[in-house]
Amino acid sequence: MDRLEVARFSSLPEAELAAGLLQRHGVDARVTDREMANNAAHLQIALGGIRVTAPDFQIVQARDLIARARRGEFGGLEADESDEWMADHTPGRVGELEEHEVRGVMGSMKTLARVLIIGFLLLWVAGCLLMNL
Repeated sequence: MDRLEVARFSSLPEAELAAGLLQRHGVDARVTDREMANNAAHLQIALGGIRVTAPDFQIVQARDLIARARRGEFGGLEADESDEWMADHTPGRVGELEEHEVRGVMGSMKTLARVLIIGFLLLWVAGCLLMNL
């Protein structure tokens, strides 16, 4: 059984989605360039994109499914439903956080760094004062 190229994609997620679509329809699809995409992402376009392959006996079905997907037949949303997914979104301002809103590792590290800097400055000032006495 030979494996033939179904299509090429410009990004790994796009190729993975295409392979998933094909697998969902019974095609034994594989992303053959996954390792290259993970290890040398800067070469994806230079090498012609990321290939999705299928067995030779399923190639016609696979290429037809990809052509239908590229035409938008598997979109799933009607024109009047296209904004409904926003109804239950999580409120927030992604990318617009103020300094005091930053939490997590970096937020606590900033506080720790400030405390350490102030502590060292106080020790330095105290050392200078003691030396002058």
